[in-house]
Amino acid sequence: MSPDREECSGPYAKTQMMKNFYEETKTIRAYDVDFNNRLKINSILNFLQDVASVHADSLQLGYSHLLKHDLAWVLSWVKLEIDHYPSFGDSIIIKTWPKCKHKLYSMRDFIIRTEDDRMLVKATSAWLPINIKTKRITDTKNLPQEINYQPDDIALNEFPEKIIPSDKKETLLIKKFRYTDIDVNKHVNNTRYIEMILDSYSTEHYKNNLIKSIAASFISESFYDDEVEIRRSVKDGIDIIEGINIKISKKVFAAQIKWFS
Repeated sequence: MSPDREECSGPYAKTQMMKNFYEETKTIRAYDVDFNNRLKINSILNFLQDVASVHADSLQLGYSHLLKHDLAWVLSWVKLEIDHYPSFGDSIIIKTWPKCKHKLYSMRDFIIRTEDDRMLVKATSAWLPINIKTKRITDTKNLPQEINYQPDDIALNEFPEKIIPSDKKETLLIKKFRYTDIDVNKHVNNTRYIEMILDSYSTEHYKNNLIKSIAASFISESFYDDEVEIRRSVKDGIDIIEGINIKISKKVFAAQIKWFS
């Protein structure tokens, strides 16, 4: 799915003389990898959110800058495509940049590569600015700084779209949220949802299967003591995962997973 060209080339998407990129080198620690000595998907998402946060701070669009205006960023959707999994002790370079405005979303892309320039991961993400008092989405025009988008630099040329499951579903996991699941915004961090999805599969499954791509939409908030049921369906060979808040029967997140063939 591609956005209107107009949406990615409007006044908030002009490429300026100074390119707006950020790079950071990280060393993969033992707690970042799984029992196969491969970087975990939830570790990748943590890395991406870390560098996005640092970059936003440098642009005066980070947590503390937006808080002064009763605003905050919310990650609404993310997609990762993995070419190769690095291992414990490897050094990786993560590069990020704001790509364009798409509808109300501010799109941010990422690439992860090795020091000798081997591509590991490509990712794109959709962020929404919200008013923390009203809990309503606002336009990026209301941010304290203009965003210098780079619409000609694309990691993944994809944009948020609804994830629709098939009718036949099975329950894989039920989880009640506790202290370690809650973040600074007093709700469940979206990385925890990714961890839940990953934990829905058995160890035996991971011995023989490897995730090629994952896309996830974060739809509603969860809080301490909420209980979420993980449901799985298969559509056109793709796993569709849903997280349902049991208490209020509301969808919290949805994801689709493709495995290496």
